[in-house]
Amino acid sequence: MKKLEIIDFHHQTLLREKFKELNLPISDYTFANIFLFRSISHYEFLTTDCGLFIAGCNRQGEHYIMPLNDLRGCDQKTFENLLAEDNFFFPVPEEWLSFFPENKFIISYDDSESDYLYLTEKMASFQGKQYVRHRNHLKQFFAAYTPRAQAISGENSLPALTVLQSWQNDSGLAVNKTDFLQCREALEKFSGLDLWGTLYYIESEPAGFVIGEPLNAETFVLHFAKAFTKYHGIYEFMFNDTARRLLPRYRFLNLEEDMGSKNLRRTKGSYGPEKLLKKYHVCLKK
Repeated sequence: MKKLEIIDFHHQTLLREKFKELNLPISDYTFANIFLFRSISHYEFLTTDCGLFIAGCNRQGEHYIMPLNDLRGCDQKTFENLLAEDNFFFPVPEEWLSFFPENKFIISYDDSESDYLYLTEKMASFQGKQYVRHRNHLKQFFAAYTPRAQAISGENSLPALTVLQSWQNDSGLAVNKTDFLQCREALEKFSGLDLWGTLYYIESEPAGFVIGEPLNAETFVLHFAKAFTKYHGIYEFMFNDTARRLLPRYRFLNLEEDMGSKNLRRTKGSYGPEKLLKKYHVCLKK
């Protein structure tokens, strides 16, 4: 096992190909996610007899190994080498768990790391009791405002940066306590990262934006959603409008994890997730 260089922009083609082969709906498995959070997670490549892996560090300072290959094709000796010194595999999808016998491995998960997975059709319609409050907010929004949408590109990122800066100021938190820096870099390198997004205007002023990308053939992940909160109902509008735009192509929307935030958990739960996509930790028994 040998460590290679720290992950950077020039690894984009390699990682995109790896993630495409894995074909997972988990939000971590995109190049943009890896690249934008590289300084926080300290990502670097590991090379083994079973191919490439990524070594990273989570919010608690724990070291983990991110698979870039289906682990079911690796032997136990490789696992023992990789998982020495309290390392663990993460994020491991549920369909791989049967490969890890209970007498040799400990399998666990943290709810705060689970992805919120929604049916795009439901988010696009807001039909049913689950969405009564969101429908009301959306109705109030349209009664007060006439929004206009514009696809984000490298040429119009400046208005979105204005929204992002206001969002950061309103948060009352330091930039290292939010995803401000990562979102700013996503806007600055938008075209190069091959992202998709929509910038929304109200009365010719930028009001909010969403940024995401495909995860696989049927799942689209939203990495960022930022808006001026003075526009009541704007988040309901942005999620609803985004779902409408993506509905013909993607069955699911992935809104990522709540990171243990009670506010995020309450908000994401209110949209009626179809499933909480668990991301498992796998470590060796001692």
